[in-house]
Amino acid sequence: MEAHPRRLKTVFRSDVRLRIPLFQRPYVWDEDEQWAPLWEDVEATFDRRNEEDTSPHFLGAIVLEQKRGALGSLEVREVIDGQQRLTTLQVLIAAVRDTYAASDVKTRLSSRLGKTLVNDSDYVDSPEEEFKLWPTNHDRISYTDVMRGRYRDSNHDPALPRIATAYVFFREQIDALIAKCADQPAETVLDGLAEVMLEHLEVVVIDLGVDDNAQVIFETLNARGTPLRASDLIKNALFRTLQEKGRSVESLYQKHWEPLEKPHWQRDVRLGRLTRPRLDVYVGFFLTVFLQREVQSHQLFPLARTYFRTDPTRAENFLTQLDRYARIYDELEARTVGDAREQQILTRLEIVDTQTITPLLLWLFAHTTWHDRLLSLELLEGFLIRRAICRLTPKNYNRLFLELLRRLSGQDGPANTVIEEFLVQQHSESGLWPSDEDLIDSLRRLPLYRLLKRDRLQRLLLAFEQHLTTDRTEPMRASSKLSVEHLMPQSWTENWPLPTDPTAADTEEECRDALIHTIGNLTLVTSKLNSTLSNGSWASKRAHLLAHSALTLNRSLPPTWTTADIEARSKYLGNAAITMWPRPANTRLADRTINDLERELTPDRERALAATNDRATSPDRRRTSRRDIGQHIVNAFADLDDGDFLTINQIRNVPSPQYPINDLPSAGAINARLFPSSGRATTVPGVRATISDGRRGARRTAAEAFPPA
Repeated sequence: MEAHPRRLKTVFRSDVRLRIPLFQRPYVWDEDEQWAPLWEDVEATFDRRNEEDTSPHFLGAIVLEQKRGALGSLEVREVIDGQQRLTTLQVLIAAVRDTYAASDVKTRLSSRLGKTLVNDSDYVDSPEEEFKLWPTNHDRISYTDVMRGRYRDSNHDPALPRIATAYVFFREQIDALIAKCADQPAETVLDGLAEVMLEHLEVVVIDLGVDDNAQVIFETLNARGTPLRASDLIKNALFRTLQEKGRSVESLYQKHWEPLEKPHWQRDVRLGRLTRPRLDVYVGFFLTVFLQREVQSHQLFPLARTYFRTDPTRAENFLTQLDRYARIYDELEARTVGDAREQQILTRLEIVDTQTITPLLLWLFAHTTWHDRLLSLELLEGFLIRRAICRLTPKNYNRLFLELLRRLSGQDGPANTVIEEFLVQQHSESGLWPSDEDLIDSLRRLPLYRLLKRDRLQRLLLAFEQHLTTDRTEPMRASSKLSVEHLMPQSWTENWPLPTDPTAADTEEECRDALIHTIGNLTLVTSKLNSTLSNGSWASKRAHLLAHSALTLNRSLPPTWTTADIEARSKYLGNAAITMWPRPANTRLADRTINDLERELTPDRERALAATNDRATSPDRRRTSRRDIGQHIVNAFADLDDGDFLTINQIRNVPSPQYPINDLPSAGAINARLFPSSGRATTVPGVRATISDGRRGARRTAAEAFPPA
């Protein structure tokens, strides 16, 4: 048995039959779990293919068993493990090949790519030997149809076989990539993709001899124990290199690796949409710092192996630095690193909800002195929290902070000077440092209660509480168990009367709906006090707050609570935010008003769901898909109590996955669903249409009848 890393051009280059045994399951991979992540990896590799020292992207392992054949016949390997991966790669290559044909492009790379799908006709004795890969009986018809181009003009159709659906998916992604790279000829983009497929994708091929027991190996791989993690593979390669070169393996292990085998390093943690071992997550951050390059989850082992290979000095340096940064990472996560002010900044950075800054923090705590580091952290805090409040995109933070990391490593000056100079140069949508005016406007106007996840909003309000508390105030430790409360309740119609004049009432209602979820109308209270306050009048709520709350946020609330008071409090907190998170007085900073089109106005809790449902779906298909007004209504009542009432206009103004904040439904559509012309009762679950105080709307019914939003 032999195991070797192999580029795809090598796996599929020679004339060979990769035959999938009949007893293996049919093709089962799908878009969400496999095709989309694979395409994301391919596209990321496409973007970085011209970088120096680009290592191949690791796609996992396959196990092949040699089969005896007659002299002169095609070489045969039976696929013991990895048939789903190999089939998908062949389908992807076929999609690239057919896009070449559809674009009427023929190049040297297109010819090379085509040869990875079919064997040389001079060596083919029967039709089943035509293709490099030969699937099980169940998949042969759809597979051969894809390989022969019979789905070239097909569109997405649920009735298609799964292999054909995979082919259509990849064709759509390739077309989207060509459109995105409109400044380049299609030939250039396709040649880049072909280069990625041939040169930059790698698998480990475990080649069994004709006498090896394939069944035992297959059972071991698929049924016993847990799969090897990236950190396991790195450990094995590191210590094998050190041992072969005569280094003191036992002492190095005890000093540097044994601490990484403690239980807290082995637990699973969530990073984005994936759950991975904490040690593997840390290794990804470490490699970003150590190699100063973008690192994806599938690259951990190949990148580490590429660095130290068989060099024991490099291997020992890698191991030493891995241990060094691990100690810092532990303290960063526990918020025990640095002094009290640094720990406060690290806690406040949780408002931003991004881990892309972690490699930069590791570097700062490893390479800077206290004063320089504190100034650096204050700059990063101000930049990131201003952008979070203004809902500016975090999509390119990984590249932004990677470039900053490279500059810090390459310059000798104070880190805070390098950071400030770098950040003030950023004028793009992904790097703009919001002005004071934009910060105040965002706090005054944006419905942050709807947009921010509840824990992020709570941390933001806690930051305001800590800032507004003076040294004359009795010390009080703000509890993380405090909940967010609306001062003017979401269901205000019963105890907060409108003006008697109809025109003034309409104006006031519209103003309340616009301000109800802004920062000026929000505060923190204990859970028990929250349930007591409920939807009561302002006089009752204020009395309870003054009697039971010790927070500075609540002690200065005025006797009346109108929309003017909400706006005044938002401006007051906005001025506090300017002081808390200052922007450098640098003439190179861009002073321009942020356009709402630049903001992420889909609520946090719905963006993840939308990403899962719509990932890799073309914008045109999303625009034309039918949206559910009933689910939008359900979503509007998600945070309310039984019996709470919302008007038609209030229901309209609550963004949902169906109707985001910049594309809200019409009031007429909601009215038609709640009050159908047929006179029948509404069919929206958990909601009862009603008229309250002369206004049409709906009331939430019993909790047991209400489905999760």
